[in-house]
Amino acid sequence: MTRVGGTGISGKKPYGPTWTTGAKQAENLQQQVQDELFGKKKPRELDADDTQLSAQLARLRSFQKKLARLAGDDEDDYRLVLAEGTIAMIDARGKVYVGKRFLISYADALEVQVGVLAHEIGHRPKRWAEYRSAAPRTRDELERLCRTEETYADYFAGRALAELGLQVEPLCRFLLDVVELPHAEYFPAALRVEVIKDGFADGRRKHELRKKMFPELAKRVSAKHDLGNG
Repeated sequence: MTRVGGTGISGKKPYGPTWTTGAKQAENLQQQVQDELFGKKKPRELDADDTQLSAQLARLRSFQKKLARLAGDDEDDYRLVLAEGTIAMIDARGKVYVGKRFLISYADALEVQVGVLAHEIGHRPKRWAEYRSAAPRTRDELERLCRTEETYADYFAGRALAELGLQVEPLCRFLLDVVELPHAEYFPAALRVEVIKDGFADGRRKHELRKKMFPELAKRVSAKHDLGNG
């Protein structure tokens, strides 16, 4: 599988929020959590300069709407933009930055593109207010919180792929391929793959039940149809 190059992409942390790694002390613990999980450094936004990229973004935006609804959020809670030097990341306002090289390299890998986008939406920035009551007191606690947050996102990515009627193996292979080194804020890639597969199994059960009991709804939720505004 082709690796996605470019500055800002790390084999340690291939996608997800940009974590702040400096020693700067935040004014309070909640701000520390926000800075760590949704780092202020953002990729540079780009314009879609050809028809292929425009088509890729349009396809992903249609899935963005479906994924937002599957996450229990409003479609307008998220905005997708093209960026350089990243695979994908989300900021605290729900803006999802998707890398240009990633889109080009995986233009024919729908499951990978949708799975990566689902991971970002699975972070659900609106939910971050819940950490006010349990802000970490040490670096170890903060890293543990980061691993938990990544697990939420991985599980949702697997579940979403299943509920959309897509396959999970391409995303799993992609993750194993791009992660080269361990990192304290992420579980090992093999364990993350198991989490994704667990979420996929959960989503598949729901998907199969929906097809059996509510076939028209299953058709609307599938990868080939938009959920609409209903």
